[in-house]
Amino acid sequence: MNDRPSTQAPARVNDKACPVCEAGASRFHARIDGYDYFQCVECDSLFIDWATLDRIDAGESTRIYDESYWNAELHSARERADGVSLARAGEAILYTRRPVERFLDVGTGPGYLLDALARHFPAHPDMFHGVELFPPDEHSNHPNYRVGDVGDLQDRFDAGACIEVVEHLTPKMLGRVARGLAAISNPGTLWLFNTGMPEYVLEEDPGYLDPLRRGHIVSYGLRGVAHLFEPHGFRVSGIPGKSYAWFAEFKPVESPGFDERVYRPLPGNRRLLEEFGLLFQAAFESARASLYMQTAWAQSRHGPTDGASVATCTTLDVWDEYQRMLHSRSWRLTKPLRAAARWSRAVRDRSRRGA
Repeated sequence: MNDRPSTQAPARVNDKACPVCEAGASRFHARIDGYDYFQCVECDSLFIDWATLDRIDAGESTRIYDESYWNAELHSARERADGVSLARAGEAILYTRRPVERFLDVGTGPGYLLDALARHFPAHPDMFHGVELFPPDEHSNHPNYRVGDVGDLQDRFDAGACIEVVEHLTPKMLGRVARGLAAISNPGTLWLFNTGMPEYVLEEDPGYLDPLRRGHIVSYGLRGVAHLFEPHGFRVSGIPGKSYAWFAEFKPVESPGFDERVYRPLPGNRRLLEEFGLLFQAAFESARASLYMQTAWAQSRHGPTDGASVATCTTLDVWDEYQRMLHSRSWRLTKPLRAAARWSRAVRDRSRRGA
């Protein structure tokens, strides 16, 4: 078993079509823990070898999602739930161009994000839901925690997030997810996916592909995702400046620019996020950082301009500010204050409804 990726090519290069986009030829990428990974020359997706994908589709796995997996995963999932995952859920609501009344966490795992959203939005007990196909023994007891596949759900949703899930799925599995999401979407429903894309793997985290410990078998390129989702009525969009996130809209009702999604969200969705002001701030700053990243990248492509260095500095400042807030000691220490504020708002709202 190799602890580190090996880029020594095997004796024979496999010329089969890409299993993601089904169009491009593929070249050898690396051998990781005894498994060969390839990259499509058309959609850029990185994937484990074809035979292994077939075995996984037949019910085998490079990683069994048992108690040992969840023991390793629970700590990071708990940290994400009150930090990055929470901010990503906020971004999904910010970007959605229809009023968000029902939100689904797809592949919710133990349900930590579902519980966090329920805590931060006590006035909306029926808004947030989660679904998990392979739940750990100990998971959320929230009434909206569902065990099963998205295709098993009967309700419709306006927005949702799928965080650190699709890298575990074969292209056939992700295609079924797309079909299931289409069945529970309204026109304009937005699903935000957080997953390491090829640019992220190649330039930031080459250890992201990890078949044995984490079960990461595919890094999906945006064109490959579009091939899987568009037949089911979705429009797939990248998020500027984020090589680890994209979103899919079902039968979109409009085509706003990304800056309009950031600076002019739907009033009702903004008011929802502002009920937990720190979440609105985190989601907005993350989105704004993405916008600045896009600006800096565009300027770098066209050569230096008078504002290029200023934009780059602003990008780094905004991103650093956002990361410091999510991981700061004050964020942790003020949890009781936020809980008290939520309780106060809930009491006030109940009083108003009873008046």
